[in-house]
Amino acid sequence: MSEESVEPLRIVVVTNLWPSARRPAWGSFVANRVDALRRLGQDVRVVAVHDHPSGVARYASLLGRVAQAATGGRRPRTVVEAHIAYPTGVFALPLARVLRAPLVLFAHGSDVLRLPDRTPVDQTLCRAVFDRAGLVVANSSYLAGEVRSRLNVDEERIALVPPGIRYGDFSAARRDADGSGQPRNELLFVANLIRRKGLDVLIDALAELKRQGADVPRLRVVGDGEERERLVAQARSAAVEVDFLGALPQEGVVREMAAAEVVAVPSREEALGLAALEAMAAGCVPVVSAIGGLAESVKDGVQGFSCRPEDPADLAVALLRARAAVRDPAQRAALHVAADAEARPHDVDAVTARTLTAFRRLVEAS
Repeated sequence: MSEESVEPLRIVVVTNLWPSARRPAWGSFVANRVDALRRLGQDVRVVAVHDHPSGVARYASLLGRVAQAATGGRRPRTVVEAHIAYPTGVFALPLARVLRAPLVLFAHGSDVLRLPDRTPVDQTLCRAVFDRAGLVVANSSYLAGEVRSRLNVDEERIALVPPGIRYGDFSAARRDADGSGQPRNELLFVANLIRRKGLDVLIDALAELKRQGADVPRLRVVGDGEERERLVAQARSAAVEVDFLGALPQEGVVREMAAAEVVAVPSREEALGLAALEAMAAGCVPVVSAIGGLAESVKDGVQGFSCRPEDPADLAVALLRARAAVRDPAQRAALHVAADAEARPHDVDAVTARTLTAFRRLVEAS
């Protein structure tokens, strides 16, 4: 039965991540999912935070918007979904109760791996929200295992579905870049400039290459965040060439990836690693930390290259291997075929359709 022939669901998306003029990439994966839900014919309402720099102000604005959504009254075939699972689920749970709708928590990483452990209050609230969810959507097998072990969520309430990437946009940009005949930029990093994304490790790896007398690629950095000033100073001190481009909207990220040979994802923590998947769709060779979801999607020497986390010397070796592979037509072609096969199933429309099947079962059972 096609999506068009099934009565649409009403899906209320409660999120603390949403793109804005100040932070155009903030929560873009949630916005992509909303767009996909609408393309699939669903009735979607977004309850998102205002773009406040203060966490207190952001969640106060979210609380106000949740209260407004609760006044709309109950409608049949409604599901409330929360991004990220904690703490946003704390706001989404009472809304689901008022609407008498099942609650779905979308776990993305920090909401399971770090935030619940901040204080005993966080632990209690997080456990309460996960205990009451009708479904928990984990973005990787690694994170699904963490949901089970850390929060004691039973297997029947966990769905393994990634948030999805705009595969068509990245693959089209890849074809355009391949047909242009223009040389690609050597090295790209795309992420928020926060410690767990590991840009400092990448800069140290480039400094290590310089100490070895190797040809050091010029690095382009897409992203912004609290670590920017320190990272600019680190690059200057190491005398490596780094262009800090700031945060870009998704179209800008697509262009940068399509113009790059290698994308580095040297994270200290990563439940999935959308940047690596997007890079593979765009025809780049990913170099990643062998952790979490990154280790699931990038096998060393198959889709790209991996290194030990927080190890600049090992990352430097992986970068040299990636550069050699890019310059070997046969090896590069093999990497691209394997990478595209890994990235293609993450198309946002395809993975979103998978969640709708689970949502309908929830609605029928409620």
